[in-house]
Amino acid sequence: MDALVPALTLTSLGFVIAGVMLGFVLGAMPGLDITTGVALLLPLTYTMAPDHALVFFAAVYCAGVFGGSITAILFNVPGTSESVMTAVEGYPFTKRGEPGMALGAAIVSSGLAGILASFVLILVAPLLASVALRFGPSDYAALGVLGLACVSAAVGRQVLKGVAAALIGLFLGTVGIDRISSTPRFVLFDGLAGGIDFVAAMIGLFAVAEVLRNLIVGEIPPRAGALALGRLGYPSLSDYIGLRFAMVRSWLVGILLGIVPGVGASSSAFIAHGLQSRFSKAPEKFGKGALDGVAAPESANNAAAVGALIPLLSLGIPGSGTAAVILGAFAIHNLQPGPLLFIQQPELVDTILRAVLVANIAFLLMAFFVVRWLAQLARLPYPLLGTAILTISVTGALAIGGLTALGVMLAFAIFGVVLLLLGVPVVPLILGLVLGPIIEVSLRRALLMSGDEVWPLLSRPLTAGLLAASIIVLLAPTVSAALRNRAGTSKG
Repeated sequence: MDALVPALTLTSLGFVIAGVMLGFVLGAMPGLDITTGVALLLPLTYTMAPDHALVFFAAVYCAGVFGGSITAILFNVPGTSESVMTAVEGYPFTKRGEPGMALGAAIVSSGLAGILASFVLILVAPLLASVALRFGPSDYAALGVLGLACVSAAVGRQVLKGVAAALIGLFLGTVGIDRISSTPRFVLFDGLAGGIDFVAAMIGLFAVAEVLRNLIVGEIPPRAGALALGRLGYPSLSDYIGLRFAMVRSWLVGILLGIVPGVGASSSAFIAHGLQSRFSKAPEKFGKGALDGVAAPESANNAAAVGALIPLLSLGIPGSGTAAVILGAFAIHNLQPGPLLFIQQPELVDTILRAVLVANIAFLLMAFFVVRWLAQLARLPYPLLGTAILTISVTGALAIGGLTALGVMLAFAIFGVVLLLLGVPVVPLILGLVLGPIIEVSLRRALLMSGDEVWPLLSRPLTAGLLAASIIVLLAPTVSAALRNRAGTSKG
């Protein structure tokens, strides 16, 4: 309770409210997902104190995951990838003239899942960080490899593309002055001596690249049509009580999968929806507008969003693409999330943990009042939205690093378009760029301690276990696909 006080000051509450409102806006705009939105907002943190910046981004993150469900339900236009299943189940309510039923179920299930997940974050993150304090340098290197493996394997059957993207990110992470020998590496000009500007790279890869790809391909996100909302008839208390098992079950799915790096809120939403269709008392309604079909993915994706912060704060490994971008906010203020942060700045960590809880409570209270206003944002034409994104991106890059940062942003934007057109996932590259220096420095320190002998490192149980888990994670999709093909062949 003492740690909750700093998160309840007027200044902190102001940043929470502002973050929640911006999260709603970013999530509700088709063509602008929460990861892109957070990347666009990163330059703002230069003007904020560290605690205010991280409180602000925690609020943006929590509210943004839900924001996409508003346009998904009202216009069948998912604002984010996490709200695809919400559109499948929620839009039929709008067509029946009952949008409030789906919106109410989405708001309550999202808010309660986020609040419960926040308590898990407060309890588990410090425990995981205390365990991580016993890690040696080789254990940290192996943990980073496991994080990369999880994200690379999470792209589905195209594991090789995920691995290739991660390797590219690892290579880009070597640019700059060597931290061990102080030798320049791939420093083409003085601006790269400190390495690639992480924030400029994020803006280029996510925000600018997505706009350019849409223009090149001609894939303009749909614009919502007019909709007379009338009186929104929200569910009754008995309706909410009837959803309790769906919300709890999906919350468990979300929090467990959210902790695993790379799984993400989108996968959690799909899995929770499929699981609920099996447990539902009326499975025939699924796909035609089932209230528990709305509550399940919304509970899962918001729980997963908070769960992704657990490995970020306690181990320094982002649990999702958006969490990887939030890592940039830490880097801007020279902070490295992980177990040492809990020791060196415990007050800051406590404030962040409690701010996530306050943000979810604020989001639950505010959502009912802003739904009508946010619904109008979906009617903005994409050319106007795309122009605004490009303007903010260029301005932000110039503000954080002048022409050097602008050049990095443009280079990564062009590179990002190529990757998107080739179907190569961007998140493994981002994680490779983030974890590359950590893996390299940890591995080289471990080798220095062992006299450049590899076997003493592999003989450590934790290092060996993490590396073995990495191999299993990478091979699992291929083995699973082979088994399915074999089973299909045998049936045929």
